[in-house]
Amino acid sequence: MRFVWHALLALVVIFAGAIAWVGWYYSNQILGPDDGANYRGQRVLAHTDSTITLTPSPKALRPGRWAIQWAGGYGEIGAELRRDSGALVRRFRLAAGSPPESVAHLAGFPWDADPRTWLGFPFENVSVPSHVGALPCWLVPGSDSTWAILVHGRGVTRGEVLRMLPSYHALGLPCLVISYRNDFSGGPHVAEGGYRMGATEWADVEDAVRYALGHGARDVVMVGCSMGGGIVAQFLRHSELSRAVRCAVLDAPALDWEAVLARAGEKRGVPAPITTLGMEVTTLRAGIHWPDLTQALHAREFTTPMLIMHGDSDLTVPFAVSQRFAATRPDLVTLVRFPGADHVEGSNFEPERYQRVLTGWLKQHGVGIAKRTSAATR
Repeated sequence: MRFVWHALLALVVIFAGAIAWVGWYYSNQILGPDDGANYRGQRVLAHTDSTITLTPSPKALRPGRWAIQWAGGYGEIGAELRRDSGALVRRFRLAAGSPPESVAHLAGFPWDADPRTWLGFPFENVSVPSHVGALPCWLVPGSDSTWAILVHGRGVTRGEVLRMLPSYHALGLPCLVISYRNDFSGGPHVAEGGYRMGATEWADVEDAVRYALGHGARDVVMVGCSMGGGIVAQFLRHSELSRAVRCAVLDAPALDWEAVLARAGEKRGVPAPITTLGMEVTTLRAGIHWPDLTQALHAREFTTPMLIMHGDSDLTVPFAVSQRFAATRPDLVTLVRFPGADHVEGSNFEPERYQRVLTGWLKQHGVGIAKRTSAATR
């Protein structure tokens, strides 16, 4: 009998250890850090100064404008010109490096680009003081006293927001494109690294807003993509400096991490209880209180007008997340759907519509008025 009890105890210990290991493993997946840039996945068959020939992969066949990147360079692909069963020819603009010879990667933005190489915009590298160390940022000058502060998402660089930047630049807004703790853009390394899904990163946004206000900004427009949208939402709820925000634009924002992580688990074939276990272990390790990151639960705390742009084929942040949040505050939130667009891809799929909607909404909220007024009086 003693042997049986010892065997049962051993099994319990082994089972508990296995559960603990699984929970720890998936909490690592939640906290990151994530993988870096990918420079492969798309075959390149030929190119000229203005065209590129690709194998007709699902990504290559998508309409709109996209970045193509490879080890040592990047460029932009545009309209489809022709195709057959084995080749697809699209317009091509080389931005940096030499054209790719065999393999590249198609993405919504160029990982290694900056405002000058990608858009031709002059900019300054500035260092924003923060509570956790200096934040490397890009400052694109403008003529308005309203600044745009742009916050990229998880596991990417500041290059993510380059596809939205022209709309704000065209309105004359100085644009501060920020990094934050533990990101891929050189933000300070804090604790053991990894992400806190906005639970702590919002304080870095607060420091960026403080920098803008101290360097001539009268007020700011907050812009956040994916996790950057969740970070902006946390800032709007928790910071006293949110009173300086005229309005906010969120692109495919991570406003409900339980839904985001559930979607990630589904994509990987991870059973829901394992995802839940990983979240519980993450709470123990990092102190993250998941309900605090479910913004629909705190809808009444917001006072800032918001525009949400979201693709309804988003495989990372479900479109339903934005729908639920918008439904809680129809007085504040305008939700715009981009049919067929995946994660943060509205500006790639329909660039002209994206810019038209964004610019019109910003003007409705007084953004760019100073530029137009000053031009009229000259």
